[in-house]
Amino acid sequence: MFKLFKQKQVPEGEKLFGMTLHVGRGANPEMPCNVAGAYVPVFVGASNHEAAAFKAVSAVRSRGFDFLDIADRQIYEIDPQSWDVFVTDAWPEFVSEFPAQAAVIDALRADFIFVGPFASYETKAAEDL
Repeated sequence: MFKLFKQKQVPEGEKLFGMTLHVGRGANPEMPCNVAGAYVPVFVGASNHEAAAFKAVSAVRSRGFDFLDIADRQIYEIDPQSWDVFVTDAWPEFVSEFPAQAAVIDALRADFIFVGPFASYETKAAEDL
């Protein structure tokens, strides 16, 4: 039987990876002055885990942040065909902020990267220490 709605096919060679980066304020002008740093998920299309980490770190550095660490020291491979389910499960309050599955699969053909949302933190004032 013919499928009425074909799923988009994931391009050969490019895989989807996700990781949470710990970033410092750096020279980024958008981070409020009371914020010292943040944890941010970054999702990239790459051929392997190492290339994904390099691409993710380059992306946050290009935005003026200081890269501090991969938060949990894990880089996850995500099935692009399950992206919508992944986002709904992991980020239900931010679903509208993430790209749709079809857009992710299309972007894997080029140079996919998605950064966000940020979970920031402040430092205590010197007199509080």
